[in-house]
Amino acid sequence: MILAQSNMLEGLKDQLQHLTADIFWLAPEVTLVITLVLLLTYDLIFRQNKSVGIVAIAIAGLAFSTLLLISNWSELLVTNSLMGGLLRLDQGAVFFKLLFVVGALLAIVMMQRHRKKDFFFHSSEPLVLVFGLLLGVFLMTMAANLLMVYVSVELVSICSYLLIGLYKKKSNSEAAIKYLLFGAVASAVMIYGMSWLYGFTGTLDFTSVQFVNGLYLVPILPLSIALVMTMAGFVFKLGAFPFHIWSPDVYEATPTPFVALLSALPKLAGLTLIFRFVQVLDLDFANWQLWLGIIAIASMTIGNFSALWQKDAKRMLAYSSIAQAGFLLVGLIAFSESGETAALFYGVIYLIMNFAVFFLIQLFENKEGRIPFDNFRGKGNQEPWIGALLLIVMISLTGLPPTAGFNGKLFVFSALWESWNSNGQDILLWVFIFGLLNTVVSLFYYLKIPYFMFVKRPVDELSLNNKPQIDRIWGTILVCPLLIWFFKSDGLLNILNSINFVF
Repeated sequence: MILAQSNMLEGLKDQLQHLTADIFWLAPEVTLVITLVLLLTYDLIFRQNKSVGIVAIAIAGLAFSTLLLISNWSELLVTNSLMGGLLRLDQGAVFFKLLFVVGALLAIVMMQRHRKKDFFFHSSEPLVLVFGLLLGVFLMTMAANLLMVYVSVELVSICSYLLIGLYKKKSNSEAAIKYLLFGAVASAVMIYGMSWLYGFTGTLDFTSVQFVNGLYLVPILPLSIALVMTMAGFVFKLGAFPFHIWSPDVYEATPTPFVALLSALPKLAGLTLIFRFVQVLDLDFANWQLWLGIIAIASMTIGNFSALWQKDAKRMLAYSSIAQAGFLLVGLIAFSESGETAALFYGVIYLIMNFAVFFLIQLFENKEGRIPFDNFRGKGNQEPWIGALLLIVMISLTGLPPTAGFNGKLFVFSALWESWNSNGQDILLWVFIFGLLNTVVSLFYYLKIPYFMFVKRPVDELSLNNKPQIDRIWGTILVCPLLIWFFKSDGLLNILNSINFVF
């Protein structure tokens, strides 16, 4: 009995040592939690003039997290299993987390430049939810256990629902409820599929040999149903077909800084989850190329053709984001190293394009928070610099030179073409054809805003902002990478090629 107690103590001691070592690698996540607590505490202590302190705490938290992530990147030599196998940390996860920090920082800049910035900083609630969402996407990039996948997806979803409903207007409440209902259905379907997978394998660790071997013993039909149901939650976070209907109302009603955040971070985190899941479960009878190819074709087609008929910039970009989800999947469908690198490159470019376009169109918001195309009439002549920046971003979103958006689409479609030449899957050719056709279709609505800015006559003398010079500077900072990475993308590609995503 004494020997058993001694062994138990030794085992507990080993577990505590492992957890202590894990804290070092999870220091960025701990920093986010500490920052969140500090924001709440500061809000409770100070009653007035809180905006400066709230912003300072948030920026400091993001800066410290960035330093810790850079430290993880330099010291991470192999994939680390953390928290008893719930999480797996590799350079791919660190890279995406750095992207998410950049996105959160740009969202705070957009809040500061918003015409109703007092709403974002009168209390800590908006930034607390932003940091909660940031923590969720951090965990999504590392999740190696179905339970952790569900917890991280729900953390992101709950913070997203609250961010949308935080702005107390009827349209926001309706959008938040619609998003909540679709999210609840997607989560229920996902966790039901996960329960099937657990019943088939006896483990929640989808990276383990036991999990994969267990699936080989399952008949094709029930296994396919379970995998499709599980994938539903990932596709919902990606904002792709068929879980896309919530997007237009949410984009139109939600304050633009929140829209920029929600349209980029959860989408890239969902892409990461799909990639991890598909990579580990590369089963002979799970034709991921067919399933993901159908989703990509439907997302690109429905998103682009729906965007053609919109009369509001934010609704147009909502449908655009559905189409962009399809383009993001193209690189993954290739199932090759070049496809992985291309998908990563396009993800980086998408984040920059996304925040650039929302930052620039935010300058044209009316008092109701809407951005109809009439708001752009003649503004290119009044503010030629901002008009030129917006034109560059729209060209990049279309995927035309001389912008990095062209490089991104060139890389993903080149990888897809190589994959089709090597294995001859018909779905790859169809994705390639529909992708090119949809790129042409997107040209007609992306250039609609520049058309209104430079061709249409102005109907009023709407001032874009109180300090347009600052907006020009920030807009230029966001647009410059889209031009630089067109002419010189080798540096970014070298970093992406060095990332090892193998679990």
